[in-house]
Order: sequence, then C-alpha cells, then structure tokens
Amino acid sequence: MNTKQQNKLAMYLVVKGVLDANNSVWQPLQAFADGYTDFTSHVTQIQTLELSQVTDSTGIAQDKKASKAAMATAAQQISAAVHAYAVKTKNNTLANETAFTVSDLTGERDADAIKDSQNIHDLANSNLASLGSYGITAAKLTALQAAIDGFKAIVTKPRDNIVAGRTVTKELNDEFDAADETLSEILDGLVLQFQATNAKFVSDYNNARTIVDTSASHASPTPPTPPTPPVTAPKP
Repeated sequence: MNTKQQNKLAMYLVVKGVLDANNSVWQPLQAFADGYTDFTSHVTQIQTLELSQVTDSTGIAQDKKASKAAMATAAQQISAAVHAYAVKTKNNTLANETAFTVSDLTGERDADAIKDSQNIHDLANSNLASLGSYGITAAKLTALQAAIDGFKAIVTKPRDNIVAGRTVTKELNDEFDAADETLSEILDGLVLQFQATNAKFVSDYNNARTIVDTSASHASPTPPTPPTPPVTAPKP
C-alpha cells in the first residue's frame, strides 16, 4: 500500500468512526444505511489485503533462510564424510569437490548453493558402497535430496509472490475506487438529509472526509534562507 492509500485509509477510518458514533441518526434512512454497509465492507477488505501484503513477503523470506540453512547443514555433513574418504583414498579430485563448510553454502547465491549441494549428493551416491564406515547411508542421501528439492521450491516463491503482489495491488486499487465511489456518490450527498435535524453530525462527517498527508507531518522543516550579506564597495 502506498502513502496516498495509507492516508486515504486513515480518512476512511475516521469517517467510519463518525458514522458509528451517530448510528441512531442515519439508521432510519435506508439508502444511507445501505451505503454505510457497502463502504465498511470495502474498508474491511482493504485492511485484509494490506495485512496479506505485509505478512507474505516476511514469511517467505524467513522460510527461505531456514530452508537454505537446513539444506546446507545436511549437505556439509555428507560432504565432510566424503571428503574424509577422498583424503584417505588419496582421491584429490573428489577431495577438492567436497571441501565445503556450511557458511560456504549459505553464503552462495541460491542457484550455486543448490548446484553444489546436488553435486555433493551425487558424488556421495556414486561412492555409497564405500561410505558405510563413514556414516553415509541411502537414507541420509534421501534426506539431503528432500532438503534440496524443498529449497528449490521455496526459491521460486518470491517470483510467485511478485505475481501475487500485483494481483493484491490491483484488488487494493479496486477496493479504494469502490469505497471512494460509495462516499462521493452516495454518502456525501445523502448526509445533507440530516442538516436540519443534526447539523453537528453533518459537520463532523464533512470534517472527517478531509485527507491528511501523514508523511508531511514527519518531513523535516525547510531551513530558512540565510540573508545575503551586503555588498561593500571597495575602498579607493
């Protein structure tokens, strides 16, 4: 939600507060009551969409970090065992290909971490018959493969989230448009029906309809322009 929308939502909530406080005034006017129901349903939906925007990106980032760490830990444990086997058998190529730490894998780009973890799995699988005494079993390789596949699935989620985010943004825009229409085309006009019987309610409603730019209140004041020093004529 952008700043303009946040300011507008704040206005909506103030308007809703005025309407809720004066329910007994406008309730008998059916068209106004219907407008209130329509308006508040849009406000509720806006708040729900706003919450989903915040939670989705945070949750995915946390899941991704945890999944990458789990994959890296599983890969490094197997890598260390294969490396020990390679050193013991003087297989320098295999030893070089399995010299990884957990931080090596978690610090890499996601694609590289997946590629290296998969390579560790495949090398261990190729030498599985010789790795029993080093603690490597088929079950551990299966667990590593599951961790790799799990991380692969999460890596695609940010891209999916971008698509979902665009959908949420469009839905938010639609809800704001609908709320604005209900206010400007229905409630703003019908509130005049109460001018004679409850002028204070009408005044409070109109005041609540003012949008306040909350970002402006936090802006630093513009410093005053320093006075221009007088020009002194050179001495003869």
